[in-house]
Parts: sequence; C-alpha cells; structure tokens
Amino acid sequence: MNNDLQANAGEFSGHLREVVLHCSTATGRGAGSCSVHSAAMGLAPPQGSLLRSLMTLFTGNVIAQAIPFLAAPLVARLYGAPEFTLFGIMLAVFNLLSVAATGRYEMAVMLPRQRDEAAHLLRGGWLVTIVLTMVLFITSMGFRKQLAGIVGVEQLDGVLIALCLLVAAAGTQVFHQQWLLRERAFKSIALVKVVQALGITAVTVLLGLLHNDSGLVWGYLAGWILFAFATWWVVQRIAPVPGRWDRSASVVVLSKYKDWPLHNLWPSLLNSLASGAAVLWMSGCFDAEVAGQHNFTRQYILGPIGMLTVALGQVLFQRVSAKVHGAQPIRGELIRIGSWLLLAALLISIIVTYAGPWIFALVFGEQWVPAGIMARTLVWGYAMQLVASPFGVVLLALGRVRVAMVFPVIYALLMLLPLAFTHIAPEQFIILLTVIEVIAYASYVLIVKYHVDRYEQQLKI
Repeated sequence: MNNDLQANAGEFSGHLREVVLHCSTATGRGAGSCSVHSAAMGLAPPQGSLLRSLMTLFTGNVIAQAIPFLAAPLVARLYGAPEFTLFGIMLAVFNLLSVAATGRYEMAVMLPRQRDEAAHLLRGGWLVTIVLTMVLFITSMGFRKQLAGIVGVEQLDGVLIALCLLVAAAGTQVFHQQWLLRERAFKSIALVKVVQALGITAVTVLLGLLHNDSGLVWGYLAGWILFAFATWWVVQRIAPVPGRWDRSASVVVLSKYKDWPLHNLWPSLLNSLASGAAVLWMSGCFDAEVAGQHNFTRQYILGPIGMLTVALGQVLFQRVSAKVHGAQPIRGELIRIGSWLLLAALLISIIVTYAGPWIFALVFGEQWVPAGIMARTLVWGYAMQLVASPFGVVLLALGRVRVAMVFPVIYALLMLLPLAFTHIAPEQFIILLTVIEVIAYASYVLIVKYHVDRYEQQLKI
C-alpha cells in the first residue's frame, strides 16, 4: 500500500508530461504543435477550463495519497521489515511490467479524431495487455523456483500470481482511464482514484490485523482490482465505448500507432527501471531486515516530497507553456521558484538529518528506528529530487521533447554503478545510492538550465 505513495505521488504530473512527450514524439512535432493538434481534434479545453481540470485531478490524487499516508502509523505496526522487502520488490517489478504490458498504446487513445478509431485502439490495447500478461504468467511460473532463490523467498507462487493479476488489472484500467480523459470525465477519474486508495488501505489493515504476512501484497492487489472495476463501471455509465470488437480494425489501428511502442516505450522502461533499481539492489545485496528498513524510508520520505513536486509540476507546465507561446522570458521566474525549492529541500534535509530516528520512532514505532537512521543520508538524494523534478516539464513546454528523453538514460546508467560495489557495508551502499540520486537530478537541472538559456537568447534576437 505505502509504496503507492511514491509510485503515484507524481502520477498526474507524469501523465501530463507523457501526453505531451508521446504525442510530440509520435507525430514528430514539439510540445506546442501537440497542443495545436489536440485543439484541432476538439480535445483541448480553454485555458480556464484546463486549469480547473488540472485542479480536479490534483485534488483527487492528493486525497488518494493522503489516505494510505494517514494510515501509515498503523500499517507500520502491523507489518515488519521482511514484509516491506517483499512488497517493495514486487512493486518495483510491477511498475516496470505495467509499462511494458500496454506498449504505451494507452497514451495514443487521446489522439484519434474519430471516437470509433479510438475505440478500436482501446480494444486493441486490451488485447496487447492480455497477451503480454499471459506470457508473463507462463514465464514466471515456469521459472518460479529460480526466482524464489534470487529473491530469497521459499514460497513465491502467491506473489507471482498477484503480480500477474496486478499487471492485467493495471493494463486494462489505464486504457479505460485514458478513455475517460478523452471524454473529459475528470471528476470521475479523481473519484475512482480515491476508491482505489480506500480499497488498498482497508484490505491491508484488515489482513494485518488478521496477522497475514502477505497483507501488503494482497491489499495492493485488491485495491487495483477495485480500481479497474470502478473505472470500467464509470465508463459504462457515462461514456460507453462505441461499437463492438473487431479484430481486424483493432490490428489496423495498432499498426497505425506503432511508433508509440517503437519510440516511446524504452524511455518509460528506463525511467521505471532506474526508479526501482535502489529497491532491487538493496534487496539483492543485503538481508530482508536491512532492505525492508531502506524501503520503508524511501516510502515515507519520497511520499510527501512527491506531493509537492506534483503540484509544482502542474503549475509550472501551465505557466511556462503560456509564456513560451507568448514569447515571454521565463528564466527569472524559474530562478525564484528554484530558490524556494532549494530552501525547502535544505530545511527538510536538516530536520531529518538531526531528528530522523526520533521522528520515525514516534510516528511509526521503535522497530523503524534503523529506517530513521538511513533517512539521515537518503534524504539528501530525495531533496535533490524535490529541487529538480518539477523543472522537467519546462523542457516539454519549450518543445525539447527529445531532450527530455536524455534524463532516463543518464539515471539508468548511473543506477548500474552499485553492481560494482555489492561487497560494501549497507551504510556505504546507502551513501552511494544518495550520491547517484544527487548527480542524476543535478544533471537534470543543468540540462533544463542550458535549454532555458538558449530560449532566452533566442528571444533577444
């Protein structure tokens, strides 16, 4: 449940970036052209309506994140570090597979001018997800003994089944969600997200009270199944998908939008892999207690930070896009925002560095004091994410779509470095992970700065 905080904290800002990124890349246009193309299809609402829509989605996302976060003190006392280790591994793998399972076709659902074509694309996407999920199930069950040895869990069958069901639920749900976005059903999207959070939290707590060691896994699965069903139900009620299943028509539409999996899948996979690499490296190099403490720290420091970055990302994209279209300077405002972010990051880092163990013991219980000790180091890398992440949307607003793909490559390459240091102590390994986070996101800031400077120079010509 709690890893959902970090996975979804930036969900809407990530969705916003991906719509522009994939739309622009698939059509060979920049961010501005993508907006024009969407408007031509009648998909782009007026500026004021857009802002209200963003706030509706953002409010639902914040409420959905707040529910499991408020339940965290109870959940932390119901489950131990080994349970968080297994759950963290499953979630890191799930985040990667859920990207691959859809082929990124879900982002193309917004593009067709005709609803019938979008409907065929949606149904074709279901087929892609179902086929890839079946391949995943057959492969994982065939190699379950080898996987159990790698993970260090004797009985892995239940987790593998849950993982396959998660991929299927997430794959079908995201296509329905994109359909609702196309139909501008923003309130419904926000509502079903809250329903998912309530489902995950309720089942996780219930299974914890019943002393089920796999409660984190099954609670997360229950929430996703509820999420998928609720989204499907909303689609049937307010925006039914027209027509019927036509295999040949779906194949034709999938072929038409083949650039999405060909050119946009790999950056998303790299980003998901790099984001989950720290969890996988800690789990593979150290025992379940150490890995679980690290995963716990990652959840409850990155979660609140993610809530801040999602809000800033939305506001920045809207403001910078408007100024770029009006040929106005943006550097001054970005410097002011960056200064405030840097101040906030330093404040958070200092507080956690000096009071982390005490805060974790007070809020989560004495068993999580080691997580608070780890947080003293890890918070500096997470703080760098707070400073850098909101500025990623600036590249898209400037139309530098291909440049935005550079960061996932840098991040993924840097996350390979820990493979050469598996022999070091946990404390040193955590320092290494923190240094990697700082370098990766500092490079992100430098890339954005370079292109902002170029934009400002072009204004003077």
